[in-house]
Amino acid sequence: MVEVGKTKKQKSNASVTATPIVVSASSHETVAKTALTPAPGGGKGLVWVNTSSHVYHYQKSRWYGKTKQGQYMTEEEAKEDGNRPARSSE
Repeated sequence: MVEVGKTKKQKSNASVTATPIVVSASSHETVAKTALTPAPGGGKGLVWVNTSSHVYHYQKSRWYGKTKQGQYMTEEEAKEDGNRPARSSE
């Protein structure tokens, strides 16, 4: 059976119905979306220290300069202040 005016692709997708997708955003996802640009400063030899969690991030990390609270410092300074490096999944 051939339907006039429809291509094969339209016929095969005709039985598929669109269902709305509801996405709930957790507070972690909200932070990731709002922190898109790194804080000014930083650069070679500096890490970004999240001052609320005491975790520091290296320059190639997705969180480098992007947490709500933080500052740039050398890795040695970060360790002296009691901060720890981020795990690879952070």
